[in-house]
Amino acid sequence: MKLYVTPTSPYARMAMIARLEKGLADKVELVWTRTRNPLDPMLAVNPSGRIPFLLLEDGTGYEDTDVIIPFFDSLVFSRQFDPPGDKAYWPFRRHQAMARSLLDGISVWVREVIRPESEQSPGIIEHERRRADRLADYFESIIGEPPLTGKLNTVQIALFCALDAERRLPDLDWRAGRPGLVEWHARMLAAPSVKGSIPPSGV
Repeated sequence: MKLYVTPTSPYARMAMIARLEKGLADKVELVWTRTRNPLDPMLAVNPSGRIPFLLLEDGTGYEDTDVIIPFFDSLVFSRQFDPPGDKAYWPFRRHQAMARSLLDGISVWVREVIRPESEQSPGIIEHERRRADRLADYFESIIGEPPLTGKLNTVQIALFCALDAERRLPDLDWRAGRPGLVEWHARMLAAPSVKGSIPPSGV
């Protein structure tokens, strides 16, 4: 199997973390690519061109972390990334959606600021900055509670990848006044599957 990724996509980073967490490094090859390349051979099997994309041995494949991460989870016993059952299910899904909202909003922000300055929308940038501030405050308030504690899960992965976008977006100031998030991010960064997912220089 081949996992198509870019060094800048936080969604690709999510899939890369799950790949390592499930011990699939020897079974799933990373293929570094670039998006929006009309000559990319990946487009023959993935018409949308979205990243990450997992190419299976039969020539079909899956896109989107919501599909790829559960697929990785199904390959190795026991399952790690399923939502918990019983009363914890809906709170987990709520936090999962909020972490994804933070990630999606920051991604919009990043895409906006890499456009030529004359084409950028200050309104969009400010909207996403305020959204990020509100959500960072919220996660700071629950930093010691599930699902941000315990074994690595999809809420933690999405939140980490959102916060780690500061590497590309210096204006993403989520650290100030949020010591819990700062400590949590540092612990996540030390996890082998997270540290191992850092893109190598030069790709």
